[in-house]
Parts: sequence; C-alpha cells; structure tokens
Amino acid sequence: MGLFGKLFGGKSDGPLREGEALFEQRRFGEAKLAFERALDRAEESEKATIAKRIDAACDEIALGRIAEAERLLDQADEEMAREGLAGALVVVASAEVRAEAQSILDELEREEAVEAAADAEVTDEEILLAVSGSWEPDQADEYEGYGDAFSDAILLVHKGDSEAAKPLLEAILAEALEDEEAPPKYLWLEIGRVRLLTEDNDGGRDALIEFIDQLEDDEVGEPLLGAYIELARIADADGEFEEAMGFFEEAVETFDDDHRPYLAMGRFLLEHEMAEEAVEVLEAGSLFMDDIRPDWWMLQELGLAYAAVERDEEAIGQLERVVSFMTERKVLDFPPSTVLPLAALHEKVGAPDRAADLFAALTRGSDRANHAKYHAEAGRLLMELNLDDEAKRMLKRALALLPEDDDSDLRISIEGRLAELADA
Repeated sequence: MGLFGKLFGGKSDGPLREGEALFEQRRFGEAKLAFERALDRAEESEKATIAKRIDAACDEIALGRIAEAERLLDQADEEMAREGLAGALVVVASAEVRAEAQSILDELEREEAVEAAADAEVTDEEILLAVSGSWEPDQADEYEGYGDAFSDAILLVHKGDSEAAKPLLEAILAEALEDEEAPPKYLWLEIGRVRLLTEDNDGGRDALIEFIDQLEDDEVGEPLLGAYIELARIADADGEFEEAMGFFEEAVETFDDDHRPYLAMGRFLLEHEMAEEAVEVLEAGSLFMDDIRPDWWMLQELGLAYAAVERDEEAIGQLERVVSFMTERKVLDFPPSTVLPLAALHEKVGAPDRAADLFAALTRGSDRANHAKYHAEAGRLLMELNLDDEAKRMLKRALALLPEDDDSDLRISIEGRLAELADA
C-alpha cells in the first residue's frame, strides 16, 4: 500500500479523500479547507504529507489570482489587478510562485511611477533643454542666431503640432537664405524633419540632401547619420531600392568605424529577404561594436540573419547573447523579437527544455497581450518533456487569461491538451 493509501486508511481518511477530489475539480479553496481538516485529524507521521497538499492548494489559489490579475491588467483594470496580486501573496506557499506574483506587482509599480513622471507638468524651458542636449556645438550656435521664433517652432514640433511649426520654420529659412555670409546649414535638417512630419516627402528629401551638401568634410556627427538613414527610408518607401542602398553605402563609408550604419543596412537587407548580404554587412559592423557594452540590436539582427540562412548554432549564440546581456544588467523583461525566434531555434535543434524556459520568461514580461499564447506554448513544450504537472499549470493559466467569450484556435488547442493530460 502506498503512502496515500495508508493515509486514506487512517483518521484523516474522509477529509483527505474529499480534498483530493476537490483538487482534481480545481476547487482549490475548498480543497485547502478539506486538507486542513485532515491535518487536524492526522497522526504525526501523516502531517508532513498533508501539509504539502495544503501548500499545493495554496499555490494553485495564488496562481489563479495571478492569472486573473493578468487578465485584469490586459483590460487596464490596474486597481483590481493589484488587489488580486496582494491576495496571491497572502495565500501563496512556494517561493517560486511568490516571486512570480511579486515581479508582476513590482512591474506595475514601476509603470505607475513612469506614468506619474510623464503626467507631471513639463515646462517649455525643460523641453528645449532636453532637445538641445542632442545638438552638435555648431548646430546649437546656428540655432541660437534664429532667435525666439525658432524656439517656438521647435516647441510646437515636440508638442506634436508640426503643421503649425512648418510655416514658422519655412519663414526662418527664407530669411536665412538671404544671408550670403552665413547661409543655413543645420536649419535644413529641421526643415526636412518638419516637412516629413507633415507628409511632404519630396520636400523633406530635398531638404535633407541640401543639409548633407552644406556640411564640411569634418562635420561628421549624429545629425548626418540620421539624415542618411532617413533618406534611405524615404527611398525605400518610394520603391527605390538602389537609391536606398546608395544612402546606406554613403553612411557606411562616412562612419566607417561605427557599427550603427551597418546595423541599419543589415536590417534593411533582411527586410528585403537578402539574408546572405545582411550577414556579410552585420558581421562587418559587429567588429566596431563595444565588446563590454554591445548594442543588443546588432546582436539580435545578426542572430536573425544567421537564422535566415540556416546557420542555426550561430543564430542561437547571438540571440542568447542578448538574453545574457540583459540578465547581467538585471533586465528580465526580454524582448519577444529576440526570444520568440530563439525559442523556435532551440526547439528546431532539439532543446525543447530551453525553449520552454524562454516562453516561461515571456509570461512574466510586459507583453501582456500575448501572455495566454506564451503560457500555452510553455505548456505544450512541458508536455513534450513529460513534465505533466508543470504543463497543466501553464495551460490552466493560459486558459484563465483568455476572455470568456473567446473561441479561437488557441483556446481549442489549450483545452485539447488539458483533456489529454487529464486522460493520461
């Protein structure tokens, strides 16, 4: 006779059987009460085992409250979600589930702090100070000469009213063009931006080209790099692939020891399904990246490029570097753009355990709209690993995160897997 058989034969027989039946029916609160009654009647040798069943019921109650909190967060009901998470922390037994509830609550606190800061009134002077912080010294000197009218226009742009800013900047340009001794230079950059923001793509393109033409050979800074990439984007939108590539090539030649133009060109080539060329460009650019503080976007794009040409191990290596980079900096909200292809690669090469871990990480991230999907994928992989209890937990949470009226294929697949586990 097994241990549970021995327990069922003792004084705790009735409540314990009742608790197990309720547990199987997912009536965890009632199961907990039944187990507690069984504990009161149990012999000393039985108590440790029954206590574990109480803890299991507590964890399931907590997981249900966490799932409900995530559903409420998806519906922007943060107050009720917070109450649910607090309730989960009260009842939870295991450190693992406690950490999960606490991490969501901590993330909610951080988001509220950011929103509160965003809602705080920002003065015009603070906006101008923040914007001017990115200007080159010569750029700032030129803009200062245009007076208050220029500041007013820049404020309008950064407040989202480009239509009102455009005539002000165009008037400043017309006046500046009359000054033969100090013709406008960086002003063309602002003109280009405001024209693009008001859907004047041709005018924006002309202004950005004029800006580049006005720069001296030694004036190589952030504004120039931004102009090249923006011009490539405009050309691509117009269906001019060769012209776009020309702008990228000029950027690479001008910023020959900077990885960023290589990154922009590599991403562009990937978008155009030229993966072999993207690999070549991104590999070249990665040589100019800081080894201590690498650009995770470069790591990700190189990983995606390797994946596109079926260099799977190298792809996994690059994408895992993104995860490691963030983990080392205690950033655990991993980007799905990295983790989803990485999980697919691990599954492809026969490492479903790592893929399951990655989906589990996404269930704790900020992409709440897809939490149900991430739980379901983690559950599917855990089933393949014959980790039925863990799989059931993930699938139940996935189901709880779906709206009640959801009739999608995702719900059908989750319910099918839960039924399969129940029959096992």
